[in-house]
Amino acid sequence: MIRACPADTVVCVQSASALSRCRLWLHDRPFTADCLLAVALAVGYTGFFAAMADLTPEFDLDWPRSLIIMAPFAVIALRRRALWAGVALGVAIMAVAVFWEPAQVMGADSGIGFFVLTYTAAAWRSLREALLVAAAIWSPVAVVIYTGVGSGIDHVTATILVMVNLVMAATVFWIGWVVRNRREKVEELSERARFAEERQEALAAQAVADEQRRIARELHDVVAHHISVIGVMSEGAKRVLRTDPDAAEEALATVNQTARTALREMRDILTVLRQGHDEAGAADLEPQPTVDSLRALVAQTKDAGLPVRYTVRGQEYPLPTGVSLAVFRIAQEALTNTIKHAGPQARAGVVVDYGETEFRISVGDSGTGAPVVAGFSGGHGLIGMRERATLYGGTLESGPRPGGGYLVEARFPKNAHLQGVTR
Repeated sequence: MIRACPADTVVCVQSASALSRCRLWLHDRPFTADCLLAVALAVGYTGFFAAMADLTPEFDLDWPRSLIIMAPFAVIALRRRALWAGVALGVAIMAVAVFWEPAQVMGADSGIGFFVLTYTAAAWRSLREALLVAAAIWSPVAVVIYTGVGSGIDHVTATILVMVNLVMAATVFWIGWVVRNRREKVEELSERARFAEERQEALAAQAVADEQRRIARELHDVVAHHISVIGVMSEGAKRVLRTDPDAAEEALATVNQTARTALREMRDILTVLRQGHDEAGAADLEPQPTVDSLRALVAQTKDAGLPVRYTVRGQEYPLPTGVSLAVFRIAQEALTNTIKHAGPQARAGVVVDYGETEFRISVGDSGTGAPVVAGFSGGHGLIGMRERATLYGGTLESGPRPGGGYLVEARFPKNAHLQGVTR
């Protein structure tokens, strides 16, 4: 059911909007706002004295007196643009008023303007400067009041007037100081909020970057190995297609099986990326490879034509899930590089060492290097392996072996990231 808004509600909203726009306009123009405030106070103060003149015939409000009454409010216009100039102008106007008509000093001084200047100094200037401004204003005021002693004002009355003015000035000063502290506190909180927001954005950006690197590593590890095997086996099948059809058929069968495996693993990754880990059904996804999957990896590599020896040393113990996956991916990438670079006569070895203080995985080969199959080298393998090792507090070393061939070795602390330990 739709109801029409009452007319008075619409008017209130429009009035509030107009008032908000006016406040913003004045906030951006402080000097204009101060001038308007000075004019408004001057007109109102002069109007008050004009009303008194009508009620009190003996009080003659002529133009000179009107100017003396209105002039002190000019200092308000200078309170933020030129505070000290305003102080000097106010004291000068007060001196002229005393010289012009001493009997009327108390009614024509710069009282309101001085209070505004005192507040401004306390609210916007340093404590030292604010105290100097207050002294520069209220010391002359006390002198002017005491000059009236003997001209209708006794010493006690003058002292009371001085004390009243100083108490009011101290009150105004305290209000300005409280406003200053509150403003600084708000600015500090705003700065903290801004810093926290920037830090949150930086953390979010870092999380996105980390996730992008993780996805890149997974895609590289999954695709690079299988595509490299497909590339090598298809090249071999092409060479022996006419001379040894049985070998070519066996190679093509390996290509077919490898392609299916690559597609299945790619599907699993894309499913997790699209639905999230919580939404992706466990039945739809293959389990993540672990250290126990190395035997199958070695067998697959042998089927691709690379002789591989698999060795396990030490008493086996469970590894954290992340470390176990990292070990498998490092071995997978190292064997992929061996297939691509070691040459046709190369042999490889995978050593898994369950040490007392650290876990070590080594993948070496006896190759002398071979041309890379066109299109099957992206240059990101070693970077990805090192990132995986570093992520779990491990280290990775790689390079040529002294007796020939190439060695990749990763080490992980035995107790690294024990949360979520599985085999």
